[in-house]
Amino acid sequence: MVPLLVFTVVTAQHRSALVQGLIGFLWYFTSSLVQPLFGLYSDRAGRWWFLPSAVALTVIGVSCAGLAPGLAVLSGLIVLGGLGSAIMHPEAGKYAAMLSGTRKSGGISIFQIGGAVGFALGPIAISRLIEARGAPGSVYAAVPGFVAVAILFVVMRRVDRSARVRHAAERHNGAAMHLTASERAVVALLVAATALRYLVSAAFMTFLPNAVAAHGGTIAQAGDLVTAFLAVGVVGLYAGGALGDRAGPFAVSIGSLALTAPALWLYGAFPGPIGITSLLLASVLISVQSAPGVAIVQRLLPQNLGMALGLMNGVAFGIGSAMVTLVGYAVGAWGALPALQAVSFVPLACAAVYVAVRFRR
Repeated sequence: MVPLLVFTVVTAQHRSALVQGLIGFLWYFTSSLVQPLFGLYSDRAGRWWFLPSAVALTVIGVSCAGLAPGLAVLSGLIVLGGLGSAIMHPEAGKYAAMLSGTRKSGGISIFQIGGAVGFALGPIAISRLIEARGAPGSVYAAVPGFVAVAILFVVMRRVDRSARVRHAAERHNGAAMHLTASERAVVALLVAATALRYLVSAAFMTFLPNAVAAHGGTIAQAGDLVTAFLAVGVVGLYAGGALGDRAGPFAVSIGSLALTAPALWLYGAFPGPIGITSLLLASVLISVQSAPGVAIVQRLLPQNLGMALGLMNGVAFGIGSAMVTLVGYAVGAWGALPALQAVSFVPLACAAVYVAVRFRR
């Protein structure tokens, strides 16, 4: 919901694409960079109620964003929602790993599929609310949000007990992992590659509405395209979980990232039906790499599953998404399609990092 809400409020106040990118950066920064710190604390002293409380913060911040009278209030609400997301992700990723046993890629992919479904529903839901009620219509999203929070408060105590029982033997039998300098370098390289991958996804999610509007499309059409871009990623998440546990996470990561670049480039070159089909294929391909990457780092940090998730879904997400500001500058200078076409080459750099790490390992 956030990119379309920000786009609507910023456009109504006659601000530039650079301002849109800066507020988008606030969301990505606050929702991500503190994740490993909270994940580390949660690994040691987590409580079952952390997860539903975190979701409640995000529901409040995002659903009220459309009511913001100015950029300062909008920024504050985006920060509040982002912090809730930063608390939620390590918690949910930790439970996914604890419950999945040796099939880490598959377990993480299930967690990520849930998030992808929500991401896919968000743009189409908020675009319809904006069309019907204007930006303040975002407040209606609080209704299903708080229903979800209530359900989480009911079920999480039981989920927590089950996860700890299933994970206890694995944790007891596993020796504590003290990473060498070489191992820490491997983790840093994987976080860097994931940051580049998130830059690509965030840039397309944030500025696809600009590309659609530049070709005479409506906000509803923009919402439909962003929804489709995110929805088909579920296929990639499922495939990545299954393939990562069978073919190996490095081979799956390298192949999917290398194929993503030309598929994204075709959207900028042919923005009609051919380009849209290629864009959706690219969303599948780039999503394939997500779960295997997290699984690699969680295997390096078996006693710190939440922190590992925070590094890959948090720090990497924040660093990569911070560069959306630069893409916003490029959109203002060159136009949306040329800027996105330039971003389409970034997955090749991600693939190169995984090649280097694979040979080093």
